[in-house]
Amino acid sequence: MGSVFKRGDNWVIEYRKPNGRLRRESIGRVGVATKLMAKEVLRQREQQIKLGQYEMLEADIPTIAQFKEEYIRHIRDVKQNRSWELAITQLKRLEMFFDGRILSNISSSDIDDYKLFRLKEVKPATVNRELACLSHLFNLAKRQKRFFGENPVSISKLLPEHNQVERILSKDEEDRLLESSSPALKAILLCALHTGMRKNEILSLKWDNVDLDKKLITLEHTNTKSKKTRRIPINSILRTILLEQKLKVGSSDYVFLSTKGSPYKRHDSLKQSFTGACKRANIQGLRFHDLRHTAATRMIESGASIVAVSRILGHADLKTTMRYAHPDDSLKDAVELLTSLPSSTESSQNTY
Repeated sequence: MGSVFKRGDNWVIEYRKPNGRLRRESIGRVGVATKLMAKEVLRQREQQIKLGQYEMLEADIPTIAQFKEEYIRHIRDVKQNRSWELAITQLKRLEMFFDGRILSNISSSDIDDYKLFRLKEVKPATVNRELACLSHLFNLAKRQKRFFGENPVSISKLLPEHNQVERILSKDEEDRLLESSSPALKAILLCALHTGMRKNEILSLKWDNVDLDKKLITLEHTNTKSKKTRRIPINSILRTILLEQKLKVGSSDYVFLSTKGSPYKRHDSLKQSFTGACKRANIQGLRFHDLRHTAATRMIESGASIVAVSRILGHADLKTTMRYAHPDDSLKDAVELLTSLPSSTESSQNTY
């Protein structure tokens, strides 16, 4: 009969393997994992031993390194996740830290240790992206019966993030940035500012997805973050830019080409040229993604509805778009409306 107990700050289960040897497993930190969770994992282990599955399972449970290729193949080919190359880098870091341990030997306490280790070098948001990748790997391994028990990342949870406020480009900064950009980069920047499209959506945009007569860009579901088809109207400025691009790129399938005249192969292909343009324009702290924030903010400030902007940006949740509205201004407007009501003094005088 197995047992559940606390060891330090962790819940631990203890049971005898089929060969008679004692085995201890850390289930998670007290306050995050519960005794009930630990008892459930213990029940699963005892059931596996009774069914003669334990040795098979223990032998078949992979390390991160052993399951990495299968996971990458899944997110690249099945999920068609465009960030699969980034996942390779993230898994290398995780693989080095967990040093050849099989998945069932990675506990929530180990995840907490990883957080502390990485926070010495990077911000919480970066740690969370890495742990999200690991969590997805655990979930896939569990679906394929290569891992059993609770996902330790889910038990440990992600770190709280203090997201930086979106950087909005001023009109003066926009003028300086465009003046400091090459013609190829300038067209891309203007497309971002007049559509709110993401960088990867712009760099991979093809003429098949552009209808200049109907003034409409159609982003296929395979090329959007939400995996849903999105349609973006083309305004007069963008239409002029696209007509110029049509002449520049000739017979190319792609709307935007690099200075070498070839399609952009990677989402970070613009990094050097964009950083250089910002430096020449004396603009600090600007990311390409901030152009999307700028477009959204300008649309809302010009009177566009939240719903319309949300559809253009492709947000799954209206709350995501709401952050571009200015609550302080709306609060001031609400209070200002009170001035149009009769004052208490006037009301009392009218009673006589």
